[in-house]
Amino acid sequence: MTWVAHLVRTMDGARGAQLTLSNEGGWEIPLNGIEEFSVTVGKRQLLRLDPLWWKPWRVSVAVSWVREDGSLDAWVAGPLVNLPSGESRTTATLPCRGIGAALAERVLTAQEPINLSTAAQVEMMTKNLRYAGMSYGTIAQEVVKRGLAKVGGSYPIVFGSPREQGSTLRTRTYDGYNLANNQVWKRLAELSGVRNGPDIAFRPRWRDDGNLEWVMVHGTHAQPQIAQTWAMDLDTTSHRSPIASVNVTTDASRLASRVYWTGAGEGSTTMVRVAEDRSRLADQMPLLETVGSTSDSDNRNLIRDHALGELAASKTPVTQIDMRVNGADPRAEIGRWRVGDAARVTMGDEWLTVPAGTTSKRIIAASGSWKNSMVDLSFQDDAVHGPDDYLDEEEIE
Repeated sequence: MTWVAHLVRTMDGARGAQLTLSNEGGWEIPLNGIEEFSVTVGKRQLLRLDPLWWKPWRVSVAVSWVREDGSLDAWVAGPLVNLPSGESRTTATLPCRGIGAALAERVLTAQEPINLSTAAQVEMMTKNLRYAGMSYGTIAQEVVKRGLAKVGGSYPIVFGSPREQGSTLRTRTYDGYNLANNQVWKRLAELSGVRNGPDIAFRPRWRDDGNLEWVMVHGTHAQPQIAQTWAMDLDTTSHRSPIASVNVTTDASRLASRVYWTGAGEGSTTMVRVAEDRSRLADQMPLLETVGSTSDSDNRNLIRDHALGELAASKTPVTQIDMRVNGADPRAEIGRWRVGDAARVTMGDEWLTVPAGTTSKRIIAASGSWKNSMVDLSFQDDAVHGPDDYLDEEEIE
């Protein structure tokens, strides 16, 4: 079992040449972020190709894990974001990012500026996009669809999570004049970042015709985490586990019992929402306050969601468990798990900040290199807060 890389045409997923992959380079996958990876290849191979096949954005690279039966499990894929760089006499590095990087270069508009007349541009700025009665995940699907519905805007993105609609669900409005903040990826990040917002991922997959597509998956209104069908079971106390090393770190810098979150406006007209949890003042714990901002938003409900989301995240110190595991081992095999999945983690009694025993942890990041199957995994607790767990300023006496 090993890695293999292919060139792919970004707009339709057509598979090009297989690359001779060097051990140099590696990959990083963050939860709700954009993947970063690079591949180093021989320059002779690139010179045999039409230069269009290493043109930034037009071409993507897909790196797959080769299973024991020879089948390919696409692991990371996305556009070249620069010309071949880091050249030696014989090799060059292709810097790549996930398809989210392409969505970050796409602006959400209610209509296309079909010509450059002043009237057409003014009309584009005065219209808005409104999505009502949908879950955050379904709104995210609509945002992506709108971003793709442009001349030259097609990507082979398909949707792998259910749509949810209902009058009691969510609403979002995106104003046409707010171009600076209407990048598709930014709007997706906002949706996943609010309280109870869904995880969102674009996972590459080889189609039956041999070409590539990205499957957009996300959590639901009831379950913000992306559905999974299998979970790793990692026992740090066993000498027979696929774990090579374990490390525990903590971070209390985000602790707060009151959050101020500002939105659009200037001076005394700036919109603000406040959220607090007075129960955190027990046992002589001092008041800790923090301030956040979504300066482009004039939606009070959205500002409130951000305040409550930050308050939820600041309840306890963050404890992170980092492990290096063998991704070729069936108990932790690459492709069977994804960033965002829950895993059963068993810890011993030697740790000050992690209780002994087996608990569910979430994979919040993964990274590795092309030289072997070892994978670095980061785990954190996955606290889920209900809608009535915290006060907002309308309830503060």
